[in-house]
Amino acid sequence: MVSTINSVIELKNNKKYDEAIKLAKSEFRKTKDNCFNNEIYNCFKLQNNLEEAIKILKKMIKIEPDDLSLLKKLAYNYYLSGDYKNALKYYKIVLESEPISAENHYSTGLMYHSLKDLKNAYKYYCNAIKANPKYVAAHNNIGILYYEGKDYENALKIFKNSIAISPSNPEAYHHIGIIQRIYKKDEELSVLYLKKAIRLDPKYAGNYYQLALTYNSFKRNKKAIQALKKCIELNPNYEHAKELLEKLS
Repeated sequence: MVSTINSVIELKNNKKYDEAIKLAKSEFRKTKDNCFNNEIYNCFKLQNNLEEAIKILKKMIKIEPDDLSLLKKLAYNYYLSGDYKNALKYYKIVLESEPISAENHYSTGLMYHSLKDLKNAYKYYCNAIKANPKYVAAHNNIGILYYEGKDYENALKIFKNSIAISPSNPEAYHHIGIIQRIYKKDEELSVLYLKKAIRLDPKYAGNYYQLALTYNSFKRNKKAIQALKKCIELNPNYEHAKELLEKLS
């Protein structure tokens, strides 16, 4: 069996996904070993075929129903596919088995957030922080809840606290930069925070787009154009950036 699974992995690594899946399915029928299903899953994931990845995960769970790692993978794949209701269903099953896990509370909160159930999103983000006071993603998402609700003062407090916990936190700098522009009307601080976000995460096109919006808001068109060009260089499909660049050019 070891040589066969190695053959499947070699085919997968060489991007011969159909051959790898065919061989793994054949061996699974003989052995009923989930390691072959796992490689089938990996092949579908590498092809970004979430529908088939979810199907194979369900088969794996029937064989090992108590394997929480499989349930987490299933929940996450539902999330990636945009099926937040099923993602929430499975994250809650995981949470029942691991009720003190900050990650599980956070993931459950994220599903509620995605479903626009902001009250429950806030509750589970807070639970994540109770389980781990330094869980930066939960702090950031509470800040985003306040930001989305246009409660910018509380959003600023949360994001600044998040930076105090983790100074290398580009998402917090990103949102503070936006708030400094749209709420405080402070060009200097907006640019300062957005440039810090860029230094921490130079490959995120959204940082450059927000920087461009700041420059544009304060009539710095030349700098806005430079930021937009960098944004589009990083993400050629960034439509809002392309529209603004065309308007400013």
